[in-house]
Amino acid sequence: MGLDSNVELVERIYGFDWAAVGTRTQGFERLRELVADDFESRMSDEVGGRTVGVDGLAQFVEALEQDFSEFHYEAEEFLPAGDDTVVVAGRIRCVGRASKVPLSQEFGHVWRLEGESPKRVEAHMSRGDALRAAGLRT
Repeated sequence: MGLDSNVELVERIYGFDWAAVGTRTQGFERLRELVADDFESRMSDEVGGRTVGVDGLAQFVEALEQDFSEFHYEAEEFLPAGDDTVVVAGRIRCVGRASKVPLSQEFGHVWRLEGESPKRVEAHMSRGDALRAAGLRT
C-alpha cells in the first residue's frame, strides 16, 4: 500500500462525536472494518498509558460520555512518516456534561500499519510528541 493510500485509510477513521451513542456505535463499526483483528490502541500517559484493543477503546470512549456531552477529534493534518506510519494531528473539542463548558486540547496520534490495515495507534497530548514518536522532526 502506498503512502497516499495509508493516509486515505487513516482519514476514514476520524469525524465522529465519540460521546454520542449513535455516532460512537457507527464509529466503532467503521473502526472494526478498517483495522487489523489484533489492533491495539495505546492511551497517552496522562490517561493511564495502557494498551487496549477495539473493545477496550470502546469502553474508554463510553466512559467519556459520563464527563462530556460532546467529544470530537478534529484532525487537521495527516502526515506520512515512512512506509507504514501516519501521524494525525489536530484538536479535541468537547463540552463538559455538567458544566456545559467547551474545552479544547491539542492531540497527536501515530498510526502504524501492517499490510493494508492499521495495527496500532499511539495517542499523544501534542503534535510535537507524536512527530517525535514517529521519528520526524518538530
